[in-house]
Amino acid sequence: KGNAAFKAGDFPTAIGHYTAAFIADPSNATYPLNRAAAYLKLGKNEDAERDCNAVLLIDSKNVKGYFRRGQARVALQKLKEAEAGKPKPTAGNSEAPKREPPQTMVAFTKIWETLETEEERWDVLRQIPATRLPVLFKASLDASILAAILHTLRAALAAAPEDAERVSVVRAYMVNLPRVPRFNSVALMMKKEEREDAQAVWDMLGRSQRDGVEGEMDKRKEDGSRRAWGCR
Repeated sequence: KGNAAFKAGDFPTAIGHYTAAFIADPSNATYPLNRAAAYLKLGKNEDAERDCNAVLLIDSKNVKGYFRRGQARVALQKLKEAEAGKPKPTAGNSEAPKREPPQTMVAFTKIWETLETEEERWDVLRQIPATRLPVLFKASLDASILAAILHTLRAALAAAPEDAERVSVVRAYMVNLPRVPRFNSVALMMKKEEREDAQAVWDMLGRSQRDGVEGEMDKRKEDGSRRAWGCR
């Protein structure tokens, strides 16, 4: 649907379809890549640059991601950054990846213990595709780590509730964390105030707005995840 709307020149509609698809599958770089192209057509270069950064976090070798980000940066007069091709890791630049995403629970724990702010923790979480969480944590997730992740998700969402990319990442985490082995047992060990973070996150996310068969499937998945979290 998004591609059809794009070809028809209906870029706002295409953006809507790409956004819905990215929310459903935040590990797929195609959706933010295509949305960036639509943003470029509308002259929304900052949005296009942000989407290309998201693409390159998922797939660091995506040539089209670099190319479209270069187009956006030229339009934004960021000529040096466009020429360099990669984001400059400056203070306050949350788009610049600071480290490689952890591949094991041990690596995740080592990184997590060095982080001091919610912004730093969010920067790590958003680089890990939510669908990989069961493989990453396996049966080693404990209540303290789960509670800390949940608190970071809540803080990240509260800081930018209108950021579609951020919303999609948080939603994907809330849906996929219950798929981690032993999740139910670990969640039972969380304190009451920690479980309240889960309800707060779901309240901010609201219900999935996708229509059709896929939308119904998404809603069923979310309902199951809400129950696993013990939320309404």
